[in-house]
Amino acid sequence: MIRLMQASDLAAVSQIENLVQTHPWTKNQFEESINSHVSTVIEQDHQVLGFCILQPVVDEANLLLMAIHPSQQGKGLGYQLLDESIALLKNNPVQIFLEVRESNKAAIALYEKSEFHQIDLRKNYYPKPEGGREHAIIMVKTCGDDFSKLFK
Repeated sequence: MIRLMQASDLAAVSQIENLVQTHPWTKNQFEESINSHVSTVIEQDHQVLGFCILQPVVDEANLLLMAIHPSQQGKGLGYQLLDESIALLKNNPVQIFLEVRESNKAAIALYEKSEFHQIDLRKNYYPKPEGGREHAIIMVKTCGDDFSKLFK
């Protein structure tokens, strides 16, 4: 089941974040996202398996953060979570943007399956745990028929 994130989910969400990110968000940042963004979780048997945070901005949106528990990755949960989270956006975005580490091939494949494509590269954007920096791939998804209406 995919639903809006609640305060009672914060411990599970923070745990997943700490397992998958080299520079994780704080529990406070997640708490703030509940009120200011479209923050969702995917759960099975009353256990949170992943989360997605989308930031609506006028007629666009930004995918700020998304993760699935490592033990549940590769089962299609991320695709389902992203698709249903986007459907919950009330601003009907024309485009959705995201940034992803160049080395995160699994996430890039997921985003491409979800019809995102690369539009740019931010050089030396993400810090690496062992030092140095890594490029970020900027991707975009064009949504629905609204985009084609812009050019009529």
